[in-house]
Amino acid sequence: MKINELIRKYRKEQKLTQEQVANYLGVSAPAVNKWENGISYPDITLLAPLARILKTDVDTLLSFREELTDVEIGNIINEISEEIFSNGFPQTFEKARGIIKNYPHCDKLVLCLAQILNGYVNMENEDLDIREKYHKQILAWFESVAFSEDKELANTAIMFLSQNYIHHGEFEEAQRLLDQIPPLGFDKRTIQGNLYEAKKEYAKAYEIHESMIYKNANAIAGSLMQIISLLCRENQYEEALKYAELSEKLCVLLDLGTYIPASSKFEVYAEMKKVDESLDALEELLKGIDTMFEIKNSKLYQHMTFKEDSGSDKMKIMMKRALEKGEDSAFLRGNPRFKRLCE
Repeated sequence: MKINELIRKYRKEQKLTQEQVANYLGVSAPAVNKWENGISYPDITLLAPLARILKTDVDTLLSFREELTDVEIGNIINEISEEIFSNGFPQTFEKARGIIKNYPHCDKLVLCLAQILNGYVNMENEDLDIREKYHKQILAWFESVAFSEDKELANTAIMFLSQNYIHHGEFEEAQRLLDQIPPLGFDKRTIQGNLYEAKKEYAKAYEIHESMIYKNANAIAGSLMQIISLLCRENQYEEALKYAELSEKLCVLLDLGTYIPASSKFEVYAEMKKVDESLDALEELLKGIDTMFEIKNSKLYQHMTFKEDSGSDKMKIMMKRALEKGEDSAFLRGNPRFKRLCE
C-alpha cells in the first residue's frame, strides 16, 4: 500500500479525524487531507510523530517491509533456490518464513516463495507428518494471496488451491474456488503489438507477438501432456503414444526442445512397465533438459529476454531424486542402465 492509503487506514483504525491528527502534528487539516489523497507528502520530520499517533512505525508508513521491486523479488527467489541445495530444505524454509514475516503484504513475493517451496517440499522430507506440516504453511500462504487486489496473483493462488482440493478429493471446494476466476477476456497484448507497430517500435511489437507464440505453444504442449495422462489412466497406451508423437512435432516446429515429448513417452512406457522403451525415453528425457534452455538461441524468440542461468543443473538434481524415490520408476531401479542414467 502507498503512504497515503496507510495514513488513511491507520487513522480510521484509531478512530481519529483528520483535524485531530493535524492538531497533534501542528499542521492544518487540509494538509492531512492532501496526504491521504496522495496530493502531497508529510515532511520527513513529521514521520515519527505521525507514526506514533497512528500506533504504527515509520517502516510501515514507508512500506519498508512491504513494497519490493521485481528485481528484489527475483534476487530473493534466486537466493532461496540456491540455499535449498546448499543448506537443505528445512533451514531454507525457515529463512523463507522469516522473509515473508518481514514482507507479509508483498503478495508477489509470498506467491513466488510459496510456489518454489511447494516444488521442493518433497525432496528431502520422507516423513509424511513433516511434509504435511510444510504443506499446511505453504497452503496458508497461497490462501493469503487468494485475497490479493492483484487479480492475476489472486487467480494463480486460487488455481493452486483448487488443485490441492482436487488432490484431496474435495471437489465441491475446488469448483467453488474456480468459479471465482472470471472467464478469460480479450488478450490486450494483440492490440498493444499493433500499437507498437503503428508507432514503428518494431522491436517491442516483435517481443509481444513472440511471447504470445511462446506462451500459447507451451499451453498446447501442456494440454497434450494432460491428454496423454488421461489416456494412460484408461490404459489407452497406443493412443497416448500418438499424442506423444504429436507433442514431438509441435516442439520441433516451435523450438521447445526435446524434453517435453520425451517426458510424455517416458510416462506412457513407464505405465506399460516396458523396461527398454522406458530407458530409451528416459535417456532422451535427460538429454532434453538442456534443450529446454536453448530456446534463447531460437530465431522464433530472438526479441525475448531469457534468464542467463538456465537452472538445468538444479533440474537434473531434482530429476535424479525423483527417479530414485518415485513410484513410477520403481520397476527400473534394479536395472544397471537405469543406475548409470541416474549417476
